[in-house]
Amino acid sequence: MGTLSKNNLITIAGSLWGIIGIFLIFRGAGLYQLAVDEQNSTQMAVAVSLVVAILIGTAKGLFVLSKTAKKNKSRIQGLEAPLKIHQIFSKPFYFLIAGMMGLGFLLRNLNGYLGGYIVVAAIYCGVGVALIVGSRAYWKGEAVLPVEETQ
Repeated sequence: MGTLSKNNLITIAGSLWGIIGIFLIFRGAGLYQLAVDEQNSTQMAVAVSLVVAILIGTAKGLFVLSKTAKKNKSRIQGLEAPLKIHQIFSKPFYFLIAGMMGLGFLLRNLNGYLGGYIVVAAIYCGVGVALIVGSRAYWKGEAVLPVEETQ
């Protein structure tokens, strides 16, 4: 992939957040199924866990991740051409992504110590919802002040 426009990078970033959010929700659904099948979680426990995950995820998306997305969007808008795909996120953010992936692996493998798959599923679904809600910041257009031309 060659050079990209700032709008391309913003669109890709928002799309990635949304796609990863959907992936995490599906992964969480699979973990809820494991909670029922392997750990005898009740349907009521799953329902309560899911509602809590959605509520917390929505709040995190609105109040935390949307700010992160806005900062990243502003960072992208301040980049100088030529733009490359790896500039979609800042360098430290890539370490955060790797850390989150490692944490997800640990949560799945240590679920028995954390309250079971039902807890891990809620975390996955909550983070997924937060990413989707937070990704809205990439799609919102901001009012652009007119630039005065100088002669």
